[in-house]
Amino acid sequence: MAGHSGKILNKIIIAVGVILLLLWIIIPTFWAFKTSISVPEEAWKPIPTKITLDNYLSLFNPSLEAILRGMGLRAALPDPMIVYVTNSLIVSLTASIIGVIFGSLAGYNLARFSYRGKRIVMWLVLFAYVFPVFILMVPILVMMRYLGLYNTLLGLSIVHLAYTLPYSTLIMRSYFSGIPSVLEEAALIDGCTRLEALWRVVIPVAIPGFVTAFIFSFTLSWNDLLFALILLNSSHKYTLPIATTFFLWGGEIVDPGGLAATAIFAGIVPSVLYMLVQKYVVVGLVKGAVKA
Repeated sequence: MAGHSGKILNKIIIAVGVILLLLWIIIPTFWAFKTSISVPEEAWKPIPTKITLDNYLSLFNPSLEAILRGMGLRAALPDPMIVYVTNSLIVSLTASIIGVIFGSLAGYNLARFSYRGKRIVMWLVLFAYVFPVFILMVPILVMMRYLGLYNTLLGLSIVHLAYTLPYSTLIMRSYFSGIPSVLEEAALIDGCTRLEALWRVVIPVAIPGFVTAFIFSFTLSWNDLLFALILLNSSHKYTLPIATTFFLWGGEIVDPGGLAATAIFAGIVPSVLYMLVQKYVVVGLVKGAVKA
């Protein structure tokens, strides 16, 4: 009887936890979406009585009225939102692709080869992943100025490797460790070189791992604000996270509808990307956790 009561209590606790988690996710999402389709005078009402898509349309094609009114973003940024979206896509794709390519090679090295100091290298990669990036602001700024990459999307993409490269290395190392080495050994016996075995045998099997590393690396780069703030000083080079900050003026949200529309759009891009490759991401996370 006591055991039956304990099972019921566990189910109740799990149900309450799930409900609280859903509320934690759903309520802010609903509020942001509700605000994004509200007219300015109803932005703070729980349920709007008037619905409009002007907040979304003005992001990409601002009306003359919005520009003259100087609301939020229009007061400081002369370019339509599509410019900042494009900049974010360029930076995120570049940083993610480079990070996954070099991270997969480093992960393969850590998963397949044994050498002195390998454990130290592994700890250094892990330390680079958890290292507080704000400490790197000054040296990175100096280096980018010296290399002529300050205020460039390429320079920002390279700096974002501080996010994407350690993460890709760790997740690809875990995934490669879960792939039986006998596959490569068979390819080597058949006459393949190590690089050919990697390209023809390991990489096709490791596609879910590559997709997983790419998606999460893309998200890390897409959401970055810190490095973008210190490396970009021209409005036409700004990324989406920087553009969002201009909806705040003196600590106040001057255009809640525009801010909510921007937030919804910024969240849709990685969400859609994730849904398109969800199957590979789930497989990559599960198999990548086989061996630590």
